[in-house]
Amino acid sequence: MGTIIWGNIYRFIEIIWRRRYYLGISIILAVLIASLISMVTPKRYGSHTSILVQESSLLNPFLEDLSVSFNLEDRMVALRVLVHSRHILFTVAEQNDLLDKNSDYRERDLIVKKLSGAITLKLSGADLVIITLTWDVPSQMKSILNSVSQLFIDSLMAPSRASIISSEKFLLTQLELRRDKLVAAEEKMAAFRRQHLGVLPELFIQNNQTLFSIYSAIRDKDIELSGAYGQLNSLKLKLAQTNPVIGIVEEQIVSAEAKLSLLKASYTRKHSKVQTVELLLNNLKNEQNKLLSKNVEFTDAQLNQLWNLASVPDSGDGESKAPSLLLSQLENLQTSQSRVIQLENEIAMLHQQSKRLTSNVAMEADVAKELSALERDLIVNTKLYHDLLNRHEMAKVTGELGRHEEPEKIKVIDMPFTPGYPTNLSLSLYIVMGLIGGIGCGISLTVAAELLDDTLWHIRNFNAFDNINILARLPSIDYEKDSENENNG
Repeated sequence: MGTIIWGNIYRFIEIIWRRRYYLGISIILAVLIASLISMVTPKRYGSHTSILVQESSLLNPFLEDLSVSFNLEDRMVALRVLVHSRHILFTVAEQNDLLDKNSDYRERDLIVKKLSGAITLKLSGADLVIITLTWDVPSQMKSILNSVSQLFIDSLMAPSRASIISSEKFLLTQLELRRDKLVAAEEKMAAFRRQHLGVLPELFIQNNQTLFSIYSAIRDKDIELSGAYGQLNSLKLKLAQTNPVIGIVEEQIVSAEAKLSLLKASYTRKHSKVQTVELLLNNLKNEQNKLLSKNVEFTDAQLNQLWNLASVPDSGDGESKAPSLLLSQLENLQTSQSRVIQLENEIAMLHQQSKRLTSNVAMEADVAKELSALERDLIVNTKLYHDLLNRHEMAKVTGELGRHEEPEKIKVIDMPFTPGYPTNLSLSLYIVMGLIGGIGCGISLTVAAELLDDTLWHIRNFNAFDNINILARLPSIDYEKDSENENNG
């Protein structure tokens, strides 16, 4: 088994040696081609920058609820597409003078395509972004990477900045609108309460109690008025019984009786003077009886006459007792009348108050319903206003926190740099690769030539022919060299 293996190796080496020109030429050509490629290939340079993006929850866990998260892992694909977008690459090209105003569309598209292929964004871990640039002009690479990294940071921060600014503007607009609505609701509520001051629901119990008190007072005043009327009628009756007219009639009766007695002493009953006095006396007595049996109602004129009569100055004799008594009765009568008038006025006023309170109590349900609607509207507007005010203040605090944390949240770890050597493969490596390729190509050509050559180089080739016996093996003879030796010898 070992002999066969070594035999095959020997035969392979023999074939390689016999076809050594194929192998040598292939190696030389491959090395030359590799060297030429190394010299012809444009020099490419590589530079990179790394940006550390830290979430607010890591910087300050206590203010996590006030900060805006970047969500870098979820947004990385979108950020990569955004950095490779045309307007971003146009901006990079214009900032680094890769384009001028006279550049045509073809030049613009070519430079955009070149930049897009040269820029690579990679997320390393959860918060480290590496931006790599492969370019052919090393002096431009630092500025290009600076532009790309700044635009990447702006694109990364843009949503949080824009959302905070737009939120502040929107909340401020809504806050002013809600403030106007709240002021209008408060004014409407105040006007309604002023208009229905006595019918407010909180006064309902008080109004009912007051109305009950008024009804009780009316009942008491009615009873008191009835007593005042009785007292007034009693005083009028007494005044009527002590009527001065009756006193005058009685005096005339006494005078008539005295005159009649004198006339009877001088004349008979049938005398005309006696009969005249008797007739007068009978008339006076009838008038007296009529006055005593009748409840006289005094008019204002009669009362004034009585006041004038009662106000006659005392003469010092016993006849002045009657006017004094009359004056006392008139004073009591006037006091009683004043009391009656006072009670009537009080009762009328209480009836007016009861009507007003009854109307207020009847209106209480409608007023309470409308007031409840106004209170709901006021509560809703107040709640919305305070909610928007809190949100606006939170948005302002979030914006201030974002601006405060921005230098700490995004840090450039590796600054862009100008590379000092290209990233192309070295000449020696190209030569080694050409050598390896030449060896492989030479072996392939050697194997192909051996397979296509029908020359019989080995005994096994003769065994392929039947009935042929090998008598002897002769070494290779160079006839030309032998003939030259013979001629020289």
